[in-house]
Amino acid sequence: MKKRAGLILFLTGVFLQGCGAEVTENNLSHLHFVKASAEIGDKTPEERGRAIKKRLYQMEEVTGCAVVVEGHTAIIGLRLEENMEQNAISRVKKEADSAAKEADEYIESTSITMNTYIVSMIEEMERKRSG
Repeated sequence: MKKRAGLILFLTGVFLQGCGAEVTENNLSHLHFVKASAEIGDKTPEERGRAIKKRLYQMEEVTGCAVVVEGHTAIIGLRLEENMEQNAISRVKKEADSAAKEADEYIESTSITMNTYIVSMIEEMERKRSG
């Protein structure tokens, strides 16, 4: 009997603690998204992306790449030689970042991935923008 009463008391305490939880609401309705201007400098985003791709293909380990430029950011998907070691992959990411910034003086940040699914998505975005 004591065990049952203790269990009921414990469950009641747990239940009452759960009732005091705060609800956090994410209200994004006040945000306003603006697309970056079509041209920065004298080139379109597509031209800037092609210049970055040309520079990335000069890297020995890169077997394929996709680049989407939006404002001052380059979104880069890399396909690399198979069976590369982790430290080599980290080095290639750093080199790709530098290469993008060298190829386009207006690039301030990069987002670089080697995830094949995400690279495929970037390739699709690139095709849609160039078509």
